[in-house]
Amino acid sequence: MRNRAWKVAVVAVSISCFAILGIAFAQAKKVGGGDIKFTPKGADPVVFSHETHVSQHKAKCTDCHTKIFPMKKQDLKMTKEAHGQDKHCGVCHNGKKAFGQTTDADCAKCHKKG
Repeated sequence: MRNRAWKVAVVAVSISCFAILGIAFAQAKKVGGGDIKFTPKGADPVVFSHETHVSQHKAKCTDCHTKIFPMKKQDLKMTKEAHGQDKHCGVCHNGKKAFGQTTDADCAKCHKKG
């Protein structure tokens, strides 16, 4: 009888642990909209990480939305020529606030072979 009670207790504790972990992981939300992949014509794709910008660089949603970028993903018509200007990513990635967009080495920081 003791052996059966012990087994029931172990199973009950195991189920409780799985339930608690399941609830905890289900509630863990991605920061912002998660990752966004841009696939420009003639260039390698760019994966924008909300998590990196918000958690590591302390950016707020309102730093970019809706002043620089709309809330919903859309074709922004970013061009290589526009990278050195004060729009889109260049608002921060200007070499002062964050790394610039002027050299080939800078390109590789965002554009990754897909």
